[in-house]
Amino acid sequence: MLNLTLTTQSGKTQGLILPIRVEDIVQRPMPYYLAYGKVSVTFETPDTELNEKLGSLMPNAVEGGVQELNLLVYILDHMDEKRLALLRDNLPDEPCDVEELTRRASYFCDRYLDRDGNPDSYVVPLERYRESSNLSEKLQREFRMNLEKQRMTGGQLFDRIIKQARENGDLARFDAIDEYILDDTSDKGKLCSYEFDLLPAMNFGGSEGIYIDCYLKGKFDESGRNSLHIGTIKTVDTNLDACKVMGELCGALMYHENRFVNENLYLFDSTESIERMITKSMEIEQQITDPEMQMGQQM
Repeated sequence: MLNLTLTTQSGKTQGLILPIRVEDIVQRPMPYYLAYGKVSVTFETPDTELNEKLGSLMPNAVEGGVQELNLLVYILDHMDEKRLALLRDNLPDEPCDVEELTRRASYFCDRYLDRDGNPDSYVVPLERYRESSNLSEKLQREFRMNLEKQRMTGGQLFDRIIKQARENGDLARFDAIDEYILDDTSDKGKLCSYEFDLLPAMNFGGSEGIYIDCYLKGKFDESGRNSLHIGTIKTVDTNLDACKVMGELCGALMYHENRFVNENLYLFDSTESIERMITKSMEIEQQITDPEMQMGQQM
């Protein structure tokens, strides 16, 4: 495991634990800290000496950002104590890039020892070993799959808006004349753009009652469509008071949709944009290991 502490110029801090979980980085305020914060790192493997050494070897910047560090941590988490000790004893003496640390970790994780835990006489020397890209590609696939699980369909967004409006007390007047509230489950596509608005369309029904049909208008995915029906609300009443209640409900739905999407903006962002965020180069705050230097800094 790796603990990241991101600090902005104003001194505000935010923690992030690797390996990363999608839900941790798409929620505010994490995107802000990833974009503008400096990073300090603390490794947490069972080998305390290895943790300190890895921390001291961190470069001034990580070009591949969180994603590059995530690969290193993923490999470390799959190493037993024997392999961690081998890595510790075969680390460079001076700071290096994360790619080199990852190469060495990968070597001792799945190449240097045989199935019985003994040195493999047929393995290539560490100096000639070139890390395979398979693990990196696997992690990217897993990340995209987990991101897809976090995303919503239009119908699921409708349900969330209704839930938020109800919790806020904004459905109380409608509940007195309620016939039904029904999300549209016909479209299984996930929302992956936030360039849309909620349009509640209120109309008298063909036979009875008043309907609110809710649509997303704008860009909500990569399909090229600009309109998506996400749910329907109905009352059988048709009098003036019912019209006022339904009109008020339209305004409440617009408010709660706008609030929810803005509070969870990156949940509706494109995969490419989120991957750019986690691969953005990060500046690393160097650890001070000399006690005299630490004392001088405190003074």
